[in-house]
Amino acid sequence: MDTGRDLILRSRLLLLALALALGGALGCQGEKTFPWVLTAGTMAMLLRAAGRGRREWGWVLPALLLFYAGFFVGWHGESRLEGRRGEAGWACLEGSVEPGNAGGSGEEAFLFRVERADGCPFARPGDLYLLRTGEGGQNPEWGYRLEVEGYLHIFSRSGGRVVGSLQAEKYRRLGCVGHPLLRVAVFLRRKWEELAGALPGREAALLGGILLGDYRRLELRDLVALRGSGLIHLCAASGLHVGILAAGLLWLAGKLGLSRRMAVLLQVPLLALYAFMAGLSVPILRASTVLVLAGAAFLLGRDFDFLAAAGAAVMVLFLRQVDLASSPSFQLSLAAALGVVLLRPPLGGLLGSDGSRFLDLLFTSLAAQAAVGPFLLHHFGELPLLAPLSNLLVLPVLPLLMGFTMFSLVLSALGAPGASLPLAAAAPMARWILKVAGVFSSARWSLVRIYPFSLAWITVYFPLLFAALWGRGRVRRWAGMALVALLSLLLACGLQLNLPSVGGAEVVGLTFLDVGQGDACLIQAPGGVNLLVDGGKDPSVLERKLRSRDVRHLDAVLVSHPEEDHAGGLEGALKACSVGLVLHPPLQEKEGHRFFTLAADMGVPVREMKKGDELKVGGVRLEALGPDPAWDGDVAANDRSLVLRMEAGGRSFLFAGDVEEEGLHRLLLEPVPHCDLLKVPHHGGYAEGLEEFLRALRPRLAVISVGAGNPYGHPSPLTLRALQRQGCAVCRTDFGGDIVIRVVEGGFR
Repeated sequence: MDTGRDLILRSRLLLLALALALGGALGCQGEKTFPWVLTAGTMAMLLRAAGRGRREWGWVLPALLLFYAGFFVGWHGESRLEGRRGEAGWACLEGSVEPGNAGGSGEEAFLFRVERADGCPFARPGDLYLLRTGEGGQNPEWGYRLEVEGYLHIFSRSGGRVVGSLQAEKYRRLGCVGHPLLRVAVFLRRKWEELAGALPGREAALLGGILLGDYRRLELRDLVALRGSGLIHLCAASGLHVGILAAGLLWLAGKLGLSRRMAVLLQVPLLALYAFMAGLSVPILRASTVLVLAGAAFLLGRDFDFLAAAGAAVMVLFLRQVDLASSPSFQLSLAAALGVVLLRPPLGGLLGSDGSRFLDLLFTSLAAQAAVGPFLLHHFGELPLLAPLSNLLVLPVLPLLMGFTMFSLVLSALGAPGASLPLAAAAPMARWILKVAGVFSSARWSLVRIYPFSLAWITVYFPLLFAALWGRGRVRRWAGMALVALLSLLLACGLQLNLPSVGGAEVVGLTFLDVGQGDACLIQAPGGVNLLVDGGKDPSVLERKLRSRDVRHLDAVLVSHPEEDHAGGLEGALKACSVGLVLHPPLQEKEGHRFFTLAADMGVPVREMKKGDELKVGGVRLEALGPDPAWDGDVAANDRSLVLRMEAGGRSFLFAGDVEEEGLHRLLLEPVPHCDLLKVPHHGGYAEGLEEFLRALRPRLAVISVGAGNPYGHPSPLTLRALQRQGCAVCRTDFGGDIVIRVVEGGFR
């Protein structure tokens, strides 16, 4: 086994590539990263001074130069957005659809590269947007050239390669572009859609995720179970899948009597085809590049070194994506590969595998988990403790599952009869994976939860891990003890945070979450009571905010009305928490929201709440003041919002949804009880009758949930003046972010 010094020497190209990628990622963040840039320079100088005259430290200064080169490349690329950030409006654009599984769970979206942007002052040729085409009609395929008319929004902060969102009102196909392999890949994906239609939905979605790295069609309950069991990587189309495919091709070539050299040559176009099929994702491109370099080494009769090949792959990927190092998929896939290559040998030597295939697979899974664990905690706040065991039960069937699925796809592409038979053989294996995921994710103690998990912990963890496994003598002993202490501390904290709430909040608290132009309020009360009123429009934002507050269970989710700025983000609550009940106002035909279906699929009761209905949870009482189900269908959706009066901690609160003039008028037909705190309706928009409504309520404090720089002019100056005339203090999420209010004796804090 290599010494630590040998390992550093072998890793020089990889370290140089990572320095370049890290610089690019920091450069894309702009001037706020200057302190990190200066810190990196200082650390590099100190390392070089400490290692003067030692060969293994000769890479430090070149790495620093590459770091700064990457930084300025990223900074220059990010400067293209200057003067355009946050811009929004109508656009007519021409461009092409690039490969990529874009969008979130259950969402169909595409990557659109702009070629012409005539008449749109804030769009630029070369920009990459997330294109959504809405429901109905035929979706565009990868490689299409399109003319798109729709609403364009440039992100305030760059989201990596994608710099904006384009909601198409209509589009017209202009032609087709792309590599011939892309056309074949699109054809094969189309054939897969035909095959998958013959399978039950859950199995088809999982097989599609494993084959193509496209998890968007997984049911939410399966997505949550795969994440909680540590099996979500099966749907990431990464080095594991490329390795299985490459091994299968070599096996097949041997059966056909082909030479090893011919088999390696045939691998290159087939791996390229698979990369296109999987959407040219970062993990696929990294793994494919490494395998192509391994094949080249074999053909040239040269030794192959994984670390050098990984470094070359990172260099290639940097040319495609400057902020590569900030991508979670890059971090996780590279960490897993390095964990297997670098940590598996010393881990096996330390614990002793004795040549057992069972132990070898277990230690491989442990090594990968040890490498990706900190990144899982940093990005998602959860670490599945049982992942090594769940992978032990699932990984042995994965090559067979992929083999059957690929064989079925090839038969279908060739038009052969019985193409679906191999796929039918793969379906029970898919059910087995889903069963394992469900069982292993159901144990509450199986997840360590720490959110947010700072990058500072990662910078401490990996040097200790390296020294404990690769160091010698006293350094190894001390590093091992420090590593055990660190892991014990993190485990204790994570499990403590994961225990069921006993006392819960000491006082009643309301947190109006800053979800942009939308509403979301988390209510917490003694006894572990957690309630959520609305969830904004972005599931990832709500999920992150609930995790950061260690909310594991919501007694009820109340939806004021099923518009996107109130209900669009609630899927994040289902991902982050268990939910006891969902309540919504009476809905008109075609007003149902996807969230209600998802909640019902996960076994959550979904109920209607109307005027006069009450909900009591612990010391919290909620009563619906509206809408009245007797109201006719001509009442606008906003005015049919669920209006809730809450009593808790000796105080009263009113959540007014998005009611406007008609809704306010109908509420005022009956006496409206006083409230201490008002969630101002419709993000502070003004409506006739608002002043009378405020006089009836006499609130002491008003909260306006509104997005900064929104295009609607919310909150209205008329609303602010009306609140001021009532002597009401005002808090706004666009000014202060999350607004946390605690009920204390005599008022609020």
